[in-house]
Amino acid sequence: KKMLATFEKTAALRRTVTIEDVGNSAAFLCSDLASGITGEIVHVDAGFSITAMGELGEE
Repeated sequence: KKMLATFEKTAALRRTVTIEDVGNSAAFLCSDLASGITGEIVHVDAGFSITAMGELGEE
């Protein structure tokens, strides 16, 4: 619980990722709307990867 609370505090969107977030991202990437996207890594992490990841080790 402590790790989850820290994640929520640290992530840019201030929440955790849901199953729906991951599923919607996968559905988009499989759709014609994403036909121009190739060879990319898509982070579905509520913005955690763009914030201070080092904060997880603190406390």
